[in-house]
Amino acid sequence: MITICGTGLAGLRTAVELRSLGCDEAIRAIGREGVAPYDRPPLSKNLFGDYDRPLSADGLGDLADVCDEIITAEVEGLDGTSVIANSIRYESDITVLALGADARSTIDGALTLRTRDDAERLRRIDGPVTIVGGGWIGCELASSFAAAGHDVTLVEIATHILPALGEAALPVADALRELGVLITHSIPDSPGTVIEATGAVPNTLGLDLTTDGWGRTTLPRVFAVGDCASMTIGPAGGHWNTALHQATRVAQAIMTDPQDEPIPLTPDVFSTIARRELLLIGHPVGMPITLPDGSRSLWLKDDRLVGGFTIDRPADGVALRRNIGARLTAEAAADPRPLKKILREMP
Repeated sequence: MITICGTGLAGLRTAVELRSLGCDEAIRAIGREGVAPYDRPPLSKNLFGDYDRPLSADGLGDLADVCDEIITAEVEGLDGTSVIANSIRYESDITVLALGADARSTIDGALTLRTRDDAERLRRIDGPVTIVGGGWIGCELASSFAAAGHDVTLVEIATHILPALGEAALPVADALRELGVLITHSIPDSPGTVIEATGAVPNTLGLDLTTDGWGRTTLPRVFAVGDCASMTIGPAGGHWNTALHQATRVAQAIMTDPQDEPIPLTPDVFSTIARRELLLIGHPVGMPITLPDGSRSLWLKDDRLVGGFTIDRPADGVALRRNIGARLTAEAAADPRPLKKILREMP
């Protein structure tokens, strides 16, 4: 028996990948929400639109088709590989922890966003809102509320919103201001409804869920995937594509027990904010080169492309995904032509 704890993207895809690799073991899934796996990014990107979409509608699999047993329960702990949920012990030979994360909550009375139920509460808000946290989710929520006609204040204590991007995020701030969003460093005296978007807290059950590149923890026959896991050779959760590809590797590890270390996964973040399509590939570290119009920023280390951020440049996004690590000089990075053409001309 393989027990998968968590029925979000990472849990669903682990089960689907196991079946695609020929796994004929019984698979049990335990999830606390009691609904079919659904896509979380639309909760903030499209809060007032059609966000209620199951992952099966996007061809990512149906949990009922790949699992022998689906249980709605709160996972409380492990005993070896056996799972304790709602005080019941579920015997398992292999356990996959795909427990995700909870929204960080540090402000008394503030609302947060992590689940469909949270989204429904936010949709019922009347009047002005103050969103604390100018990361991806905070900016997406600010965009959604402003587009729906709310007065919005976005609070970020760092110099720029999307702090990891530095000055590359300035065009995003300008686009939010065009929608009427007030960006500030402190909560106003009359904030209206306060929403906290200051990050997430991984659900680790109090365990060390540091994993190798295959999702193996230090606990025998216990794997971790998605937001609850912290990979030693790659991004530590938080990205949709990371969870997707991690699940593939966890399934491979369960089926084949590989002894090599896989190539580290590349961070891949996509977002829609203030009607702009944003894409971050790789790591925003090293020397940044930003085009004058702000539509593309590339980060270089030792004349190698280590990361890129694009605004409404989908073709550059394709080139970034294929060429992280490629040779690129600062002079070439400043060329406004499509990135594919620039890289093709590099010696």
